[in-house]
Amino acid sequence: APGGGSTAALCGALSASLSSMVSNLTFGKKEYENVQKDVKELAVKAQSLKDEFLRDVDLDTMAFNKLMEAYRLPKKTEEQKEKRAQAVEKALKEATLVPFGVLEKSIEALDMAREIALKGNKNSLSDAGVAGLTAQAAAEGAYYNIKINLPNLQDNEFKSKIKKQAASLKKKAVKLGDELRGIIEKELK
Repeated sequence: APGGGSTAALCGALSASLSSMVSNLTFGKKEYENVQKDVKELAVKAQSLKDEFLRDVDLDTMAFNKLMEAYRLPKKTEEQKEKRAQAVEKALKEATLVPFGVLEKSIEALDMAREIALKGNKNSLSDAGVAGLTAQAAAEGAYYNIKINLPNLQDNEFKSKIKKQAASLKKKAVKLGDELRGIIEKELK
């Protein structure tokens, strides 16, 4: 079963897929002539982003498995303890960087959902809204997975940098999500 990190990435893929779908439902429609170039580009970008998120589903699982392998290394001798500590640190960094990438991409997904909510086919506005909700779930889920790994890291410089950047990205995701929710709810009255 997928863990939280893989599920967060999958939410991102769902978001990008929905933004692409709304773009495609807008493309070629007379009443949206003035945004044809934008929605065509958005559809392509969203498909590419979806593919990146789907790769992250597997990358997160692999990172988790490497971390579990590192924790299972023997620790009877001092040499084994040192080797294990290095392996755990390396695996923890990887298990932190994968969701960090998902968090970054979630901002892109939120931007796309917002753009398609403003420019896309109004009959698909609820789909644009769900694209935003799933992007926000991806961002929050990725953030949780970053946060759970930080206390166990020994590299304080890495830890501090990631913690600060992740908090900033999460704040941005919440702001974008709130903006998008406002757009959707205003239009759906």
